[in-house]
Amino acid sequence: MIKAKLSNIGKDIYTVISELVQDTNIINLAKISPDIPCSDKLTELAIKYIKEKSVEYSHPDGLLELREAIAEDIERKHGLNFSPLNEITITAGATQAMYTAISSFVSEGDEVVIFEPAFNSYIPAIESNGGRPVFVQRKLPDYHIDWEAVQKVINTRTKVIIVNTPHNPTGAVFNEEDIAQLRKITNGTKINVISDEVFEHIVFEGQKHYSVLSNQQLAERSVVISSFGITFNVPGWKMGYCVGSEKVMSQIRKNQLFQVNTVNTPLQYALAEYLKDGVNYTLTNKQFEQKRDFVNHILKDSRFEILPSKGTFYQLLNYSKISDEKDTEFARRIMDDYGVALFPLSVFYHDSIDNKMLGFSFARAEEVLSKAAKQLAKI
Repeated sequence: MIKAKLSNIGKDIYTVISELVQDTNIINLAKISPDIPCSDKLTELAIKYIKEKSVEYSHPDGLLELREAIAEDIERKHGLNFSPLNEITITAGATQAMYTAISSFVSEGDEVVIFEPAFNSYIPAIESNGGRPVFVQRKLPDYHIDWEAVQKVINTRTKVIIVNTPHNPTGAVFNEEDIAQLRKITNGTKINVISDEVFEHIVFEGQKHYSVLSNQQLAERSVVISSFGITFNVPGWKMGYCVGSEKVMSQIRKNQLFQVNTVNTPLQYALAEYLKDGVNYTLTNKQFEQKRDFVNHILKDSRFEILPSKGTFYQLLNYSKISDEKDTEFARRIMDDYGVALFPLSVFYHDSIDNKMLGFSFARAEEVLSKAAKQLAKI
């Protein structure tokens, strides 16, 4: 009998909730795609190039014009120089990029350090490549990383450390000290770093996004994954990219060639032209910060304790002063009794740790957020 590799992996929480609320009047704040439309200009460019370029395959590493535009964009944003020829690769979204990066570095018996709560695609990718996830819990109340705890789990079998900043789903962000500690831990080792930075342009309260590529020693062993879907509100396009040193990128490209071969050509042309004129990321950042502040203002007098998100479009609520129920049970009761769907944070832990925390996306229309928050304030 054939045994499935990932027989213990089921649907992710967002899919489960979407199916539960389908054909109901429940407000889904666990919806991961934003209500905010992409710009008219980007839409027009997509239409233009779908008409002109749909018969073409692009280069397996991605359209050169797009890689050049990304390199220029990175230099403008961070003052960092990466070669579009050898150090940038276009991917079919961030999830594919993550799987390709993990499969490039992880073999049977290798250990991979991940920080929980963790996005749901990491563990299946590690295990399907024969690796073993090693879990380090982020510390409450702000979900920071305890780097001393990380040092204790590092050994000769450690092959990869996966980091995520801004962090999905807690909204925590790296600072300079986090970058310094990560460099210190990996220095003198053969450990690679995979950094999920898809929310790099959504960082609040004037904070700076600290990329692992900003440190030269870390950059030599790291690959950063980003997403046009998150940045430009086009998640349905499934367009992303990864950046890293030529040595790291050569490994990734070998796997990408056979896993994906090539990525959507017309949309690459559209994004390349869109990026050439420069993008004002401050507007995107401000838009989401205003949404966070709007919904949190409505909830400020509720019985929930708000843990203000520092980045991403996710917000956490501590309900320990309201109920002793498990987060999965409390989330379901809120759904049934108050008509609002939130996600329980325990599902992002391998052992379902319950800190009485629920989360929601504020990437919704203002009227939706207002209606949902007023319902939550009744609890």
